Amino acid sequence: MAHAVTLIPGDWIGPETCHVVQEVLAAAGVPIDWDVQPLTPTTVDKVAASARRTGLVLQARVDAMRASGRLPPTVELRKRLGVWAGVRPVHALPHSGARFPDLDIYVVRETSEDIYAGYEHEVTQGVYEAIKITTEAACERIARWAFYVARKHGRKKVTIVHKSNIMKRSDGLFLHTAQRVAAEFPDILTEEVIVDALCMKLVTRPQQFDVILTGNLFGDIVSDLVSGLAGGITASTTLSYGDEVAIFSNPHGRAEGLVGKDLANPVPMLQAALYLLRHIGLSEEQHRLEGAILGALHDGVRTRDMDGAASTSQVRDAVIARLRAG
Repeated sequence: MAHAVTLIPGDWIGPETCHVVQEVLAAAGVPIDWDVQPLTPTTVDKVAASARRTGLVLQARVDAMRASGRLPPTVELRKRLGVWAGVRPVHALPHSGARFPDLDIYVVRETSEDIYAGYEHEVTQGVYEAIKITTEAACERIARWAFYVARKHGRKKVTIVHKSNIMKRSDGLFLHTAQRVAAEFPDILTEEVIVDALCMKLVTRPQQFDVILTGNLFGDIVSDLVSGLAGGITASTTLSYGDEVAIFSNPHGRAEGLVGKDLANPVPMLQAALYLLRHIGLSEEQHRLEGAILGALHDGVRTRDMDGAASTSQVRDAVIARLRAG
């Protein structure tokens, strides 16, 4: 039976790289019933309805249009779908320019509240206030998810990230709740670190970290920092989870100069597709596709951003050829 998946092709190079994913998965023999849904400020309800029906979303980057009083479409979609966890598995690919080629970290980020809850108002002329929301229920839920990720992937340590030395109540709640949950997982080492110290430690010796647990704002920053250390866009797949939906997205793709020129790198979207395959239980197909991607990179079929000269279609053709070769 075909797996129903909502496809958000995104903007800029997103439609091109998503089309490559569709062609490659078809060549891999993966039966997908795609429901293609462009995401704009006016289509959020329609896209959310599709996502609730399929329970699975593959998403390219969407333009976060800045409009007063409106959240970006991707944030609004996550709110409509009740998405509360973001996971960034960061693994360096060969030829990605990674500063730390052996980097292997999971960043687990709470995405339902914190400063991104969207509560902002003008106090007086020229003075705005943004409210940081922290609830015990959400802290406990994301902490359990971090330890679930650790156990599922055989990880030995969870690092709780906070700023409770300054935000003693809100981040204090996050820290103490996570520590309480950690006590239920004696087989996993737990540590806590203040977010600014974490950033310093990441850029000096990131290998000391395994699973990083953060709130919403800190997680947004830290996940991109870790991805940069592992090569950038090829290590930036984001997995977002709600109670009834899973979203697999490539958060990068604003490359106006590459649109329509057959020069975009399709590997980041193919990486997102790998996690989609694993999620729906197609581990054999996932491993075949992963091997085909790595084989193409090893043989020099790489786009310019990966120190190569291949076009989008050449990368696609190389991956498909390796899939068909078995």
